Amino acid sequence: MSTDSFDPALHADPLQFWEQRVKATRWMITKTVLLGVFAGVLGILGQGWLERAAPLFPIISQNYGVWQLCYLLALILIFMIWALAMRQKMALLENSKRGMHTQQRIAQHNARRQQAAAEARQRRAEQEKARALELAAKRGAKSKKFDY
Repeated sequence: MSTDSFDPALHADPLQFWEQRVKATRWMITKTVLLGVFAGVLGILGQGWLERAAPLFPIISQNYGVWQLCYLLALILIFMIWALAMRQKMALLENSKRGMHTQQRIAQHNARRQQAAAEARQRRAEQEKARALELAAKRGAKSKKFDY
């Protein structure tokens, strides 16, 4: 299921859907930050491990500069992927917040419309009751000439 689609059958309350999406996106951002921190720690430790492995493996010690360059390029590539993932997660969070705020405005507008409709129904009922009383009073005030 894509997080960008909205299926009304799955989400009876759209506002709850957006709140859950914001919460899930914040959790994704937290996990992505933690993965970045973990990758940074491993990147720092990996440099030392590469230096210590050089005497053990002749291919590393013969081409240590190439290995170090490849390691640095791999770290830069991992950082770029992480930065793009963070950008995507932040855009998703912004989109989710915007959707949640829009849904809140829609809910407030619908609540105001329902309130106005209820007040209009109440006014109509009161007016009809007043008309009925007025009509009953007019009927009661008529001449009773032909009443038996």
